[in-house]
Amino acid sequence: MSASGATAGRMTLPIFLLTAATVTSWRLLVLAASPLNLSFDEAQYWLWSLTPDWGYYSKPPFVAWSIALAQSVCGEGEACIRMPSSVAYGVGSVFVFLAARRQWGDQVAFWSGLAFLTLPGVAYSSMLVTTDPPLLMFWAVALYAVVRAQDGEKAMGWWALLGVAMGFGLLSKYAMILFALSLALYLAFTKEARQKAGWRGPALAGLLALLLYLPNFLWNAANGFASYLHTKDNANLSGPLFHPEKMAEFVGSQFAVFGPVLFAALLAFLFLIKTSAKDGRLRLLAFLSLPILLLMIVESLLSRANANWAAPSYVAGSILVTAWLAQKNRLGLVRLSVVLHMALATLVYNYEQALSLLGLPLDAKTDIAKRLKGWPQAGANVQELLEGHPGAVLMSDDRKLMASLSYYARPQSLSAVKWNPDGRVRDTFDLNASFKGANFQGNGESLLVFVTERETIPEVARSFDRAEALGPIRQTIHPGYSIDMHAFLLQGYKGR
Repeated sequence: MSASGATAGRMTLPIFLLTAATVTSWRLLVLAASPLNLSFDEAQYWLWSLTPDWGYYSKPPFVAWSIALAQSVCGEGEACIRMPSSVAYGVGSVFVFLAARRQWGDQVAFWSGLAFLTLPGVAYSSMLVTTDPPLLMFWAVALYAVVRAQDGEKAMGWWALLGVAMGFGLLSKYAMILFALSLALYLAFTKEARQKAGWRGPALAGLLALLLYLPNFLWNAANGFASYLHTKDNANLSGPLFHPEKMAEFVGSQFAVFGPVLFAALLAFLFLIKTSAKDGRLRLLAFLSLPILLLMIVESLLSRANANWAAPSYVAGSILVTAWLAQKNRLGLVRLSVVLHMALATLVYNYEQALSLLGLPLDAKTDIAKRLKGWPQAGANVQELLEGHPGAVLMSDDRKLMASLSYYARPQSLSAVKWNPDGRVRDTFDLNASFKGANFQGNGESLLVFVTERETIPEVARSFDRAEALGPIRQTIHPGYSIDMHAFLLQGYKGR
């Protein structure tokens, strides 16, 4: 890099940092003002955060760790629990910027980082606490490490950073393994890069990644490999194969996740890849993005694939599309995308106000966030039942209810249990909070408040001396949409 280029770089990085901090602060302010409740998955992650561990039933531990860290700073409110997502994407965008600047210079770096930070999928995911934000953050760190390692300057240090990033990425979401596989494909099919990398650097990266990930593997080994089995079930390849309609739905959803202009450009690059990927820099980015996207398209054809499963493609993909369009003097398309994405995010973040300005009603059909409303009131009703029966333990037969009520009803010592008569492990509560009955059998003083979506519970009632209906619990969100539960008082467990 020339002296003038270095000076420009020093000036550009602070500008991008200020831009990323501004976008991230905006999102944090939106979260602070948001009235939306936690989803059941978010409530479940919060519950995990109260007992930090090396693993949990369906996910690796980093999402719980990040919530625990956030709560130590700002408490247990919904905004604080969701805060790590916005911060992770802000940090990730900086590493996208750094990787792009190393390859392409300041202009492409700025618009690559901003394109990633403002992607529709990122804007949406920033408002929720999930495993994707930390995964994509560590993916961006890994991408930067690979780019620097390819330079050949202090390469072993960058290979070590790659190993650390992949290790923490695996502790965030198992999809991080796809980065290692994509990099292996790149090295296998790119002789010059393979010779430059040698074997020591990749071996060091792999060793560090495995060492960092090892505690989660040991946790799985001690818990029947619960997380792995859940991941296998998610793939859902045991049923009938070939679902072209689901593949079409998945591909269509990527226009929403990556943005219509950027995803169209990515497809154009893929169509012209024989000529487009002759540039070694684009070749590296293509290998670190397109295989994941193509794999998810195949998965959607054979079974199903959620729209967010291809999200890791768009870390390197943001640089790939920006750099390719810049080469063709079409960088204006990226600028247009950023403007459109920011406008869309503003609309979504102010959805109810936008409906009002358009003269449209907020009802069960138009309220896209209705599932994230009404839970404080519903939880307070359950909490009142628990307080009316001192010492009663909350029990449910549904993971979603148990997770949401753990946060919004706050049962005593958060000691809710799950009714699981067949003993099968289907979720985190079956694994860690399954009703055993040992403390209730033959104990006429022990009480359970059983909350379920079912109106009658004959098979549960037969297991207790007393089963009394406490009435329905309904929290109306809109006419035609409400939270509906039924509560029962159980006493004198007789055994199944």
